[in-house]
Amino acid sequence: MTTLKTFFRNTLLLLCVLLSASCSATSTTSEIILIGSTPADEFVKTMLTIPAETKVDFIRWNLRLDDKNSFVLDIAYAESQPNTLDFKGGGEKLTIKGTFTVSEGNNFKEVYHLKSSSLPTEIPLVKLNENLFHLLTPQNQLILGNGGWSYSLNRKNPIDTDEILISSTISDDKSLQLVFDGRTPCQEIAVEHPEMNASQSCFKLKWRLILNRDTVTYLPTTYTIRKVVDNKLRDDVSGKWTIIKGTVTNPDVIIYKIELDKSAESISFLVGDENVLFFLDKNNEPFIGNEDFSFTMNKKIQ
Repeated sequence: MTTLKTFFRNTLLLLCVLLSASCSATSTTSEIILIGSTPADEFVKTMLTIPAETKVDFIRWNLRLDDKNSFVLDIAYAESQPNTLDFKGGGEKLTIKGTFTVSEGNNFKEVYHLKSSSLPTEIPLVKLNENLFHLLTPQNQLILGNGGWSYSLNRKNPIDTDEILISSTISDDKSLQLVFDGRTPCQEIAVEHPEMNASQSCFKLKWRLILNRDTVTYLPTTYTIRKVVDNKLRDDVSGKWTIIKGTVTNPDVIIYKIELDKSAESISFLVGDENVLFFLDKNNEPFIGNEDFSFTMNKKIQ
């Protein structure tokens, strides 16, 4: 009888442990952690209560969203330490806690509104898919970054998804040349593009994309793409580019595709709007960045 009681007690304990682990796993997966580094434009500094006189090159974000519509945002900011990915003196740090709501707006299916009593205004983020978010202006437009950093935040632990939750927008701009700059992680895109000959130690790529349009129709003509790999400027590559409207899962997106000599080497970009592009992989899904860089290109304002 004692042996039987012991058996049932041990079985019950095992079930409790398994249930506890299951609940813990459920709790972990329900939390979304977004990371990234962004510029520090004046209105973003104001939004985050960073004093206007503080010299800031970039802001590093760690944003946790839970299933109870609460968030915790940890940021670090300062001038950048030359030749590193860090800040001078370690940077200043700030933690902001609050709640968020989700709404639909303009060409976005899901806009997250982060609100806190310690913030002068809300922080709006649009979800491009389950793994990629982008900060918005008060006018619900994608915030334009610069050649060093973008305003994209990336899911720390990406999940499988083929959804794109936005509709692309393009203005009636009649510029004959569009120029985009950006810095991205290296290894993820180097795997799909071995022609870049990136080393195993390569951790960032610098890009400049120039898109030319017809002087009468404003339709795509030629492009030039320039990249720095392993801190070495590679030869410019030129060719033709095309506009693709819609994908299998989303008929409302626009893709810019630059054609290289070998079709397998071509590169595609999701058009967020006229100012912001996102690198797409071979399956037309956005690449997901890390805490230092995103796979985002920002229009250079002439």
